[in-house]
Amino acid sequence: MQEVKIAELRARLGHYLRLVEKGEEVLVKDCDRPVARLVGWVPRQKLDQGTPHRVSREEATKILASIPRPRLSRREIQNAMRWMREDRSKTSFCTKDK
Repeated sequence: MQEVKIAELRARLGHYLRLVEKGEEVLVKDCDRPVARLVGWVPRQKLDQGTPHRVSREEATKILASIPRPRLSRREIQNAMRWMREDRSKTSFCTKDK
């Protein structure tokens, strides 16, 4: 498996795509942290499964009604939303010591 940094991948994209076409895997890194893996394309085989099972609106409503809903307080919901906003606002920047 080849390892490549993002800047190198951008500069020589065609080269790495040819490697992937030949069956090689390429690990893309951002500041020595793996962020993606390039692998060759394998087309999906068509599966003859026929027509999918369909349900009526009433059957769907019954199925959805049978699924238990979590009982969350307003405070729990607010805490979860705050946690999600904080998590999204965190960004990781690549810093190098000089």
